[in-house]
Amino acid sequence: MQRGIVVLLLALPGVGVAVGAVEAAPAGSTAVEPGRLDAFVTEQMERAGIPGVAYAIVGSGGVEHQATFGADGDGAPITDATPFLWGSVAKPVTASLVVTMATAGDLDLDARVTTYLPDFSMADEEARTITLRHLLSQTGGIPERMDLTDRYDADRRPGDVVDALGTMHLAAGVGEKHLYSSVNYLLLGAVVEEVTGRDFADVLSERLLRPMGMDTAVTAADDAADRLPPGHRYVFGEPTAFRSRFDPAGVSYGYLGGSLRDAVAFARANLDGGDVLSPAQRATLVRPEVITGDGRSYGLGWRTWPVFGGDQPMVWHSGAAPGYQAGIVLLPEQDRAVVVLQNVYGSFQKNQLLDTSWGLAALLSGAVPETHENEPSYVALLSGLGLLCLVLLTAVAGSLWRVARPVSAWSRQRLLGLVAWLVVLLLLATGLLSLPSSFGVTLGQVALWAPDVAALLGAALLLVAVLMLSRAAVTARTWRRTTGSRAVGSGRHKERTSGDEARPTVHVPHGSTG
Repeated sequence: MQRGIVVLLLALPGVGVAVGAVEAAPAGSTAVEPGRLDAFVTEQMERAGIPGVAYAIVGSGGVEHQATFGADGDGAPITDATPFLWGSVAKPVTASLVVTMATAGDLDLDARVTTYLPDFSMADEEARTITLRHLLSQTGGIPERMDLTDRYDADRRPGDVVDALGTMHLAAGVGEKHLYSSVNYLLLGAVVEEVTGRDFADVLSERLLRPMGMDTAVTAADDAADRLPPGHRYVFGEPTAFRSRFDPAGVSYGYLGGSLRDAVAFARANLDGGDVLSPAQRATLVRPEVITGDGRSYGLGWRTWPVFGGDQPMVWHSGAAPGYQAGIVLLPEQDRAVVVLQNVYGSFQKNQLLDTSWGLAALLSGAVPETHENEPSYVALLSGLGLLCLVLLTAVAGSLWRVARPVSAWSRQRLLGLVAWLVVLLLLATGLLSLPSSFGVTLGQVALWAPDVAALLGAALLLVAVLMLSRAAVTARTWRRTTGSRAVGSGRHKERTSGDEARPTVHVPHGSTG
C-alpha cells in the first residue's frame, strides 16, 4: 500500500517520474525504499536550490530505479531524455576510450606524449618524459590552467594547447604527485586526433559511445545549440537560467553531454552489464595509480574513496560545466551505480551539489548522508564586495560634490593628499584584480562560474576608476579656483592703481570756499 502511494505521487505532474524499484538489495547494500531515495533528492533540490534533477540507481542488469524532478532552463519538465552537460564526467569516458585503443594496439599507455605529439614541450625539459599514463592519472605535474579551457573559438582543436604550454613550468615533478588539471585530458584529446587523423568526437562516438548505447550524447557545438536547454547559475544564491556555450575542443575534458539514458548506459558499461569494456579494462581504469589522501586514490579517470559515513569503497567522478553538474558513483561491492544529472552549477555551491550523488551512495550503503551547508566564503565575499561598493560610491558622491562646490584653497598638502588617494586606490584595484586567482580562476572566467561575484567585482573596479578621476578633478578644480581668485584680485588692484594715476589732481588753496 505504501509503495503504491509513493508511485502514485511520483506520477503526478511536477513531482517527478519514477521507473522501476529497488526490490532486492545486492550483497553489501541496504534495502532502500524508492520513496526514501526520491525524498532525499527533493530535499537536496530545496537545500541547494536545484531547478532540475534526473537520477538513476543502476545495476549490471539495468535500471533498478530512476526519477526526474523539476524543469529545464526553458521551463519544460525534466525527463530521462533531457540533455545535460556532464563536465568532468567526460574524463572517465575519455580514459575508457584511451584504454580500449591501447588494448587494440593503437596507443601505449606508458609511451611518452612526445611519441604522438612531437612538438609537445614545456619550460622544464622534464616535461618531455610525461607519458599517457601520467596524463590519465593526473600525475604529470601539469598545472591547472583555466585560461586554456572553457574557450569557445569555433575552430579550436585540442592540439592548440601544445603551443600554449611551451613556455609554462611544471607545478610538480613528473610522477611525483596528483595534480588535477583538465589540460591533461585536453592533451589526450590531441593524442587521439593525431593517431587517428580524425576529430576526437567522431572517434569517441564510433568506438565507445554508440557501442555502449549512448545514442543521444552531445559531442558538438551545433548539437548543443540545437538540443541543449539552458542550464542555471547562482546569482546572489538564486538559480538563474542562462544558455551555456560549448568548447569545440573540450569534449575530452568536460564538454560532453547527454541524457540520463546516456549516462546510465555508461554506468552499466563500467559494471558487469556491458561488453564494450572487458573486466581487465575496467580493472585497469579503477586500479589506484596515486594516493590522494587517507583511503583515497586516483586511477585512470576514476577516483576511489570510502562512502561518506561508511567504509564501502565508491569509485566516482563528478563534473561541472557552465550551468550543469553531474556525478557517477560506482559501488563495486554492490555491483551498482548512482547516476545524477543536475542543471545548475556554482563554484561556491560545489559541495552542496556533490551531496546528491554522495548521499544516494551513502543511503544504498546503509550510511547516513552527510550534507554541506552554504559556503561561508560565498556570503562573506558577496557582503564584503557589496560593502566596498557602497563605501566607494559614497566617496565618489562626495568627490563629485566637491568638484561642483570647491570649498578649500589650493596647497601643497592637497597635492600630497591626491597622491595618497591615488596610491591607495591603485593598491585596492590591484587587490581586486588578483582576487580571482585566490579561488583558482582567471578574471575572465569569474563571470562564467560566479556572475554575481563578477558583477560586484566589476562594479568595485569601475568605482575605483571613477573615484581616482573624481579625486583628481577635485584637486584640479581647487587649483583653478585658487589661481583664478588670485588673478582676479591682482587685476582689480591694477585697475584701481591705473585709475588713480589717470584722475587729475585738483589743488584747493587754503581758505578757499570754492
